[in-house]
Amino acid sequence: MGSATEMIYTGAAYHLMMPSELKCPTCGSMDCIKPAEETLRQAYTMYSPCQRCWHDKPLDKLTPLVELGFEPGHGRCAACGKRHLDYTMAHVLDILIKSGFKDAGAALKDVGTPLISYGVTMVEPPRLPPKSIVMVLDNVDKAVAHRILEEVPEVKGVLKRTGKPSDSVGILDTSSKPHVYELMSGCDVRADVVSSLLGDLCLYRSQSDCHIEFWRSNSVKVKAVEKLFLDGLLEGAVVVDGFASVGTLGLLAALGGARRVILNDAWLPAIRNLLINLEVNKGALNIAVDRLADLSLLPRVGDEPVLVARASGNVELDVYHGDFRKLNRAVPACDVCIIDTFPGVDPEPLSRQWQDIASKKVLIL
Repeated sequence: MGSATEMIYTGAAYHLMMPSELKCPTCGSMDCIKPAEETLRQAYTMYSPCQRCWHDKPLDKLTPLVELGFEPGHGRCAACGKRHLDYTMAHVLDILIKSGFKDAGAALKDVGTPLISYGVTMVEPPRLPPKSIVMVLDNVDKAVAHRILEEVPEVKGVLKRTGKPSDSVGILDTSSKPHVYELMSGCDVRADVVSSLLGDLCLYRSQSDCHIEFWRSNSVKVKAVEKLFLDGLLEGAVVVDGFASVGTLGLLAALGGARRVILNDAWLPAIRNLLINLEVNKGALNIAVDRLADLSLLPRVGDEPVLVARASGNVELDVYHGDFRKLNRAVPACDVCIIDTFPGVDPEPLSRQWQDIASKKVLIL
């Protein structure tokens, strides 16, 4: 184990327990982040219409808003208080048009990207309660973002997109410049509910600096981890998730019977979210968590892997912050290695490096 890791253990070995009540890292609220059990109980009904509004029709996405006759108060159900996503988007567009950030002929397709606070698989457009979407907009200033937050109850945060929509938020590799969005107002923390054969997880992420992913029941990545389980490769195994991000694949492997899971990421914001997700899902994983490093002392982009947290219980979980190409210095052997790089990054050199380390499987996603 490298000297940086030893320093964390000896010079700063304070072994902090994660708090039982989770404070949001962005807004400081105690309401943003909840234990997975609480969220999963209501995940598939929180965006459902009531008997009174289930028949509400969507708005035409291509017709200019001015021709739809929309008023800011339109669309809210008098019974359940929720509002169809289209009416919320129309309300945001109305503000953008009146503020000069959108053309007078703009339609709903021109607004931006709404990110549901709890991403779940839905069979129809969601009906939104208060503080239930983060808006990603291409053109907005802070004054208008604050106005959106104040006047549109369903919006909990406004982000300004930089680059193309296809540009991944985070870092491609340790030598690349981080790509982030700017939080203009409110809070950017949201979660995805990931369901699998192995169990369910609730995974939080700060969307201004962590990659946006839309998990679905037919997710190729989730199915790949399920196949590892069905092939008998997870039971009692040591699994490395080399580009763990907020922890999805590695934690699924833990649910699938792995004996030990090593989660690594070079991007510090991802590690911060991953530690939250260990606490959020500790009931399902049956673990207790120790923090072994003060994240404020670590670089935003890691180099030599540093062990920042360890969990124990049904499964052992080690969380490293560092360059995956150097992780073999701390983890010289494993059974399965999962390599899930950003689009545009060639995984083959990484795969070749870990072929001799992983005794059973190197999974490239």
